[in-house]
This record gives sequence, C-alpha cells and structure tokens, in this order.
Amino acid sequence: MNSSERAETNEEQAARQGDAVSQIDTTEKLSEVPEAGHSLFALCGLGVAGIAMLCWICALAWITWRLADWLLF
Repeated sequence: MNSSERAETNEEQAARQGDAVSQIDTTEKLSEVPEAGHSLFALCGLGVAGIAMLCWICALAWITWRLADWLLF
C-alpha cells in the first residue's frame, strides 16, 4: 500500500466515523422515565425476598445448633 492509498483509507475511515457521529446526533428522543410505582414495587419485592432469605438462614442455623447440642450433650 502506498501513502496515497493509505491517505484515502484514512479519509474513508474519517468519513465513516463522521457518519456514525451524525447518526448518534440524530437519534430519536429518549423514552420517558418509567413511573416510580414500578421500581417501588420491585424494591419491595427484593426487600421481601431478602427478609425471607435471612429467615431461612436463621432457621438453618437454629436447626444446626439444636442438632449439635443434641449430638454433643
């Protein structure tokens, strides 16, 4: 490849990048922000799942403690 071909290639790349930038500039408007109720519902669901998980872990620990107490004493 000689330097003139390289220069053309660089110019073509610059033109393509310019096209990409213009496409980005002309994108459609962003959709509206979702309602807060949906994310609040999801947050409450995650909270309930977290509490249930902690209860399950505590129940397993309690059962393990009782079993160890029964086996050792």
